[in-house]
Amino acid sequence: MIQIITHSENIVATISYTLFLVTVFALVLSLNPLPVVSGQHHGALPPAASIGDRKISLNFETQPSPITTGQDVEMKIGFLDEKAKKNVNHITFRMDISKDGKHFLSEFFHSHGGNVNLLFRNTGKATSSLNTYSVGATMDVLTNAWIADPGSPIIVRGGEIFSQRGTYNAIIEVTTMDNDKTDLPQPILYEFNIPVS
Repeated sequence: MIQIITHSENIVATISYTLFLVTVFALVLSLNPLPVVSGQHHGALPPAASIGDRKISLNFETQPSPITTGQDVEMKIGFLDEKAKKNVNHITFRMDISKDGKHFLSEFFHSHGGNVNLLFRNTGKATSSLNTYSVGATMDVLTNAWIADPGSPIIVRGGEIFSQRGTYNAIIEVTTMDNDKTDLPQPILYEFNIPVS
């Protein structure tokens, strides 16, 4: 009779300990949420990101499409609030473009109206071994990001961006939206591939 009680107590203790661990694990995950959007999306744009009760989708277009080496590339980037069916205003984001582990571009861009138009000027090979590029736009002091001059796109020259065939990786990290002065508590991340032929 004593062995049965001891065995039952061990089972109860094991179940209680397991439930305790599951509860602690669930609490830790809820206090430290995973990034809203992350991951590789081979050739397709990533899904909309959730922020509160809003779903923010990335609009991304290039001309030419697909991108071909040796040509200028026009890029249009915008963010759509799917519920309100309108662009998100006062958007600031960092864009990083890399290929095979080599980073070609990492800059912050901003738009009061929500759309950022970039023009990558083909200059052939980089002028130095440093793989440098220049940005033709105005540096916005409030957001510390490049903003287009009225009626013009933001122009990126040099740096060998899109000068090689293959698949480039793009990461867009949104840091502000709706208000230039308010950073998001956690940036919204979008990651996708850009094929170049």
